[in-house]
Amino acid sequence: MAKLAVGKRRWRRRMVFVSLCLLLAWCAVPGEKPPELLGMRIHGNPMIVPVSYIPRYERGWYRQGLETKGLHISAQWTDRPMQPFVAPENNTPVWFTYHDHYGILLRNIPNESFAERHRLATFFASIKLPNRYADGWRHGLLKLVHQDMAQRQQEDSISAFTERDLYLYPSREHIETVISCDADFFPNPYTERAYALQKRGKFVINPMCSHDMFMHDLKNTQIEISYFRVHLPHWREIEEEVRALLQSFKPLPGSLHYEQEQDKPPPVCRSHALTAAPAAKEEVDGNPVDIAPFCTILNAKSPLG
Repeated sequence: MAKLAVGKRRWRRRMVFVSLCLLLAWCAVPGEKPPELLGMRIHGNPMIVPVSYIPRYERGWYRQGLETKGLHISAQWTDRPMQPFVAPENNTPVWFTYHDHYGILLRNIPNESFAERHRLATFFASIKLPNRYADGWRHGLLKLVHQDMAQRQQEDSISAFTERDLYLYPSREHIETVISCDADFFPNPYTERAYALQKRGKFVINPMCSHDMFMHDLKNTQIEISYFRVHLPHWREIEEEVRALLQSFKPLPGSLHYEQEQDKPPPVCRSHALTAAPAAKEEVDGNPVDIAPFCTILNAKSPLG
């Protein structure tokens, strides 16, 4: 029995030694370096995407030559141009670590022409229009608020489920930009009002915006940009930077050539003294859509008088 026990111990030592040798040999062999660029087709659009712009936890979803119907990009913008966003691994509050973060989502929405994109943008805006009224202009955008303003003014009713404010950029008879943001009565963190609400045990959030737009040479694609509401005054620059970033993802041979957008005409809705435009109905995916200028809603009387 003693000899058997000694033999087992020797066998175990040898197995441990062999395992260590194999482990050291495996570590000594250089592993395959992950690619820095991914050539993919996004909704049929050939693109070369730097891996650094894809969040680390999502990189396993993409590979070379992939045909995908969605792409999520994480960028940082403090100075031109946009750069990859690197999430810090510490406990710094989100308001500071993600202050200059821009999430860019390329969604698959069938569209091939300028007219289709204009109708789609108008249709998406029309979904959010019920029970809203115009509240003037802000940063060159038509602002529409929900008719629950009286309730909003009671701070005790603040909740995460409150309707967002809607911002539209009408150009002639089309809607080109649709932005929805957390309501104004949600203060930015670390302000006097935020501290006052916290002392009263009220709900304080990081107010966000969701910014929908199209890019003329990205077919079948809608772009959604998410960022903190504090950046809303720079919505034009944000659109320009996102377009420039996506354009910098050098397309593969055979892709559509980027056509620079023409200067956008100024919005036709500049005051509340407007006359109603004749209604024009078209269909988008079988749904009737009113593509008349949305500025006609400015003639509606505010429920607050």
